[in-house]
Amino acid sequence: MAALPDTRLWYQDTGGRGDAVILLHAWTGSYAFWAYQQAPLAAAGYRVISYSMRGHYRSDPIDPASPGTATGDLRALMDHLDISRAHLVGTAGGALPALDFGLSYPGRTISLVLSSSIMGISDPEFLEVGRRMFPRGVYAISHTFSELGPSYRAGNPEGVAAWEAVEAVAWQGGTLRQGTARPITFERMNGGSAPILLITGDADLMMPPSRLREVARNVPRCELAIVAEAGHALHWEQPEAFNAAILEFMGRHGDSSSQVSAP
Repeated sequence: MAALPDTRLWYQDTGGRGDAVILLHAWTGSYAFWAYQQAPLAAAGYRVISYSMRGHYRSDPIDPASPGTATGDLRALMDHLDISRAHLVGTAGGALPALDFGLSYPGRTISLVLSSSIMGISDPEFLEVGRRMFPRGVYAISHTFSELGPSYRAGNPEGVAAWEAVEAVAWQGGTLRQGTARPITFERMNGGSAPILLITGDADLMMPPSRLREVARNVPRCELAIVAEAGHALHWEQPEAFNAAILEFMGRHGDSSSQVSAP
């Protein structure tokens, strides 16, 4: 348990001398959602940290009187663990603080992997597309349906059951969520300096490939990767493809002092 200035966050840390990789989970998740990433990334030489944000499994709840920001908590956790720079890998809601941190603290960000996420982009035209995509009440649909792709639900009942077990305890309840420290816009993204990989599954209901390409048209410096037969929980459904993509990307953008050697 990391005792930070105004909260406590549960985390896992593999240790190691290579570049740090911090994994930021979805709003439906917790540190436990990265079970398929921790060992492969550590085997490649990285120091891998996953943690539960406020309000999520094993971490402190969100205090309505002082909710803080997910971005601020990420910085506090890095300070607590004496991590000066890190690769940030965020999926869905976890991509928001990862991106906000990367734009706010470029000197502390080696690279950004933003997976299966609308990234909190607040440009009006981008938001309008989202409003057209999602009918009223869509967020009340079963998380299993909205987050796991149809191929995975049909072909991997054991994996679905494992995902549901982790998801069932991930969120402590309530409607209050932490936000980012600053709004995210295309203009702000274009002003950043950290390399960015955008990745999604071709069956993602929230961030389909066409939306990913829309982001890339507005932020040309981003790299793109699209994984076949995967839904919103890409890193869970297709971990081998996800891990290969991010390892290749981080391997090209690592710190020069890193001990990491990509497999």
